[in-house]
Amino acid sequence: MSARLASVLRRGEVLAVTAAPGGQRLLHFALVQAVCGTEALGRFANDLSFAMMLGLFSAVGWSALVLARVPVTGAGKSAPVMLGLARGALAFTLPACLVLPLLAWCGWVFEPGWTALLLAGWTAYTLARHFGLALAAYRRLLILETVLVVVLAGALVLFGGGQPWMAYAALAVPTALLGLVGLLVLVRQARRGGGDAALPAGSARTAFEQAALNFVSGGMSMILVPFTVRVAGEGYGGLVALIGSLTSVLLLFPRALSFNALPALARVVHQQGSAEVRATLAALRRNLVRLNTALSLLAVAAWGALAWWGQRPDFALAGASAIFLLYLASFYVGQLVLPESNYLQTVEETRLPLRVNVLSLVIFVAACVVVMWLAPRGVDAVLSLFAVLLGATLSRNLLLRRAVLRRAPEVFA
Repeated sequence: MSARLASVLRRGEVLAVTAAPGGQRLLHFALVQAVCGTEALGRFANDLSFAMMLGLFSAVGWSALVLARVPVTGAGKSAPVMLGLARGALAFTLPACLVLPLLAWCGWVFEPGWTALLLAGWTAYTLARHFGLALAAYRRLLILETVLVVVLAGALVLFGGGQPWMAYAALAVPTALLGLVGLLVLVRQARRGGGDAALPAGSARTAFEQAALNFVSGGMSMILVPFTVRVAGEGYGGLVALIGSLTSVLLLFPRALSFNALPALARVVHQQGSAEVRATLAALRRNLVRLNTALSLLAVAAWGALAWWGQRPDFALAGASAIFLLYLASFYVGQLVLPESNYLQTVEETRLPLRVNVLSLVIFVAACVVVMWLAPRGVDAVLSLFAVLLGATLSRNLLLRRAVLRRAPEVFA
């Protein structure tokens, strides 16, 4: 095999592994809707949203530490370090599960038992993914993702009809088993390396801070499904979940373009003048506009296909296309400030975007509470929630743009 072909295959593996979680979720939601119905999807997506919000603290924060620490370990030490981090994640997972019965009692969670298993399984899956990413084991990860998708799809197609609980079991059971097997393998390998590595002081705090940052930046999309279920019922919750899974796949592409542009931008920022920085950011913005326009057109076509495939009485909900277009507009608008975000990353400015994201999330939640209080229950309330989402996204853009203008007027004026 030539070096060029090997490089192309390697990039293909990396892209496939990166896109796998979003594609898996889109397939999962589409199958649940087709096999179990939109209301079953709404209940499942509602509970999955809470599992993932809690999972930010049990999985995502600790996964960031996996990516930071595992690659720099010495030979034979990756398993002990990973086992120490896994035990730290487990210590966060158990208390998080205890919150679920309270949420169920308040009417926010439908199946607290299955949601706890989802939380445990998703935590295990996320940690395993990041361990593989840290070791650059992309081919093994791709095989693992493929097996998981086949099991998930097979379980839903074969056993999901008339069994709404299969929406939970198809994901929770295989990921939880994956976590159990992975933990046993880690224990065995860690013993060969002298036992699990002790966590450095402050590890839990660092993981918590990473989780909080992720919640602040992605909180608006995470709480949309539960809010929708509260104001319009499980059917609309399922619709919003399906739309959200589609846009989450689209997000991969502008984020990848933005990420790939970072090294060149960093060199320009640190080695050249403001005119060159402006030109580099302008080129990135043009590329993002072209890409997002193409993706939006593709999303409209995909929405038409999904709507045709899911032609059932419970899918033909009033205002479905309007909700989709509002969500798509929020996606499009949200990507327009990626050049500003890239610039702030290159100058290592973290507090400014954090303040902007916190303020935007507070505004969004407060406006959603007002909508839930005042708007009549049904499609009008859902449309109001998505109008709030679009408004909050525009506000975040304006706040960030104004902040970077004060930070670097020579670049953004």
